[in-house]
Amino acid sequence: VGVAATYGAAFLGLLPAQLAAMAGAMAAALLVFTLGRARGQLEPSRALLVGVVFNSFASALVLSVEAVLRPDQMQAVSLWLAGTLGYEAIPLLAGAGVALLVPALVLIALAGRLNLLALGDEGAAALGVDVGRTRLLAFFAASAAVGIAVAFTGLVGFVGLIVPHAVRLLTGSDHRVVLPASALGGAAFLVLADALARVLFRGLGAEPPVGAVTAIIGAPLFVLLMRSRR
Repeated sequence: VGVAATYGAAFLGLLPAQLAAMAGAMAAALLVFTLGRARGQLEPSRALLVGVVFNSFASALVLSVEAVLRPDQMQAVSLWLAGTLGYEAIPLLAGAGVALLVPALVLIALAGRLNLLALGDEGAAALGVDVGRTRLLAFFAASAAVGIAVAFTGLVGFVGLIVPHAVRLLTGSDHRVVLPASALGGAAFLVLADALARVLFRGLGAEPPVGAVTAIIGAPLFVLLMRSRR
């Protein structure tokens, strides 16, 4: 996503950059899915390793592009890479919201089958779940949702890591509850982080990108969540 958006923001403009970011997200998801399979099934550990390697490769490409940018282009790209909520084009945000509905509805429809997958592949298959098809749909629906969100906000870290863990601690592991609650909780956490940055840095004439704020808040919170689960 970062590579595609960096190219788009530097050489094409705002909306083409976001379209490029969404296309890049789906291309990356397809690559991870293709290389993360073994014996015809997606293996989480293998997919994670492929994702880590591809992330390093993509980061190198981003740095290569940044090296040849003009100062004004570099500022726009750096702001996006750090995460921002600075867009004011309401039609653009409305379009993003509509686009997010499709993968969100797919994931909610899969919630019951995702609960059964928690029993293990054999247990889920014995209960009638098509394990491969369910994983495929969930993988690409989640990738599409993340790609759309990141295309419009940039690389805002820790929201998708902290909020679902916190929701699970509060509500249990039922995906029919966890998925919508995580979406609402993530939105609330992001807005609160942005509001905190605006209040604390109001007198300085500038504010840190929201991605930096979520990381500063999120890192210690994640450690606390991990300790509380022991």
